[in-house]
Amino acid sequence: MKNIICRFALFIATAAALLALLCSCGSELDGTWRSCEDEDTRIKISGEKVKITYDDFRIDGTYELDEEGNIIFHLTDKSGNKYKIEAKISTDQKYKKMTLTNAKGDSEVFEK
Repeated sequence: MKNIICRFALFIATAAALLALLCSCGSELDGTWRSCEDEDTRIKISGEKVKITYDDFRIDGTYELDEEGNIIFHLTDKSGNKYKIEAKISTDQKYKKMTLTNAKGDSEVFEK
């Protein structure tokens, strides 16, 4: 019984933290994020719109956050090709660093 109560408390705490992230980070994510690994890679977020650039390559669209702590990008390139990119998102408390981790476990850190 104690184990069930601990799991339930952990679930509630996780849900509350995720809800706070979902409700607050739209404006906190706004801005231009530069990759710490490759400074030519940038993600610009404004409202629900997003633009990803790398050198001369540009792709834009929208993003959403889900209940599992993922960011989902819905993107279209200049040729009309559509892409859906999903990654686990985490940020520092001041929203100056953002880490995106794909399904394979590869991570990339971005700074605002």
